[in-house]
Amino acid sequence: MTNREAIYRLLAEVVGIFEAAGVPYVVGGGLAAEAYHLRETANDVDVFVKPADAPRAGEVLARAGFRTWIEDAHWLYKASREDATVDVIYESMGLVHIGDETIRRAREMTMHGVLAKVMPPEDLFVMKALAATPSAPKHWLDAIHLVTTQPMDWDYLVSRVAYNPRKVLRAIVQGYEEGARVPAGALIKLVKRLED
Repeated sequence: MTNREAIYRLLAEVVGIFEAAGVPYVVGGGLAAEAYHLRETANDVDVFVKPADAPRAGEVLARAGFRTWIEDAHWLYKASREDATVDVIYESMGLVHIGDETIRRAREMTMHGVLAKVMPPEDLFVMKALAATPSAPKHWLDAIHLVTTQPMDWDYLVSRVAYNPRKVLRAIVQGYEEGARVPAGALIKLVKRLED
């Protein structure tokens, strides 16, 4: 079995565990990037949950035989078994808060035969734009690709920008220059956030 096959087998198991236990989740990270045809870079399973659900997510994974621990109390639980790792994320490095709306807007997508709830493109766009740095330009390229290829709920996207609206606006403008259809109202709202 290849590493990629193992990752998708792990994804299927985690989705099954969370759904059986009623833990709301969305798949993010490299698997979400792959679901939106951005790139193939997944090396673990990243699932995002609401902060209140993080302890329960860790508990159900532990009951299923995973070794679990709190990696960082502000945003990350981890679970592992053999060579497989699951990141249970409930705050994306302070950039995007995972809440009911993120969970409600998840897109059901099939990835290598696994049906899962995938992070909405608007949330993923904001995370990618904000995570981009000169040493990690792949996130910027992913953000631009998302905004030019996925239908966006622009009001929702703007509502997700609580941190660094200037950087998100730059990504949207670059996407616009590359063909994204961006309503003027979304740009105006973000410009107003710069003045706040």
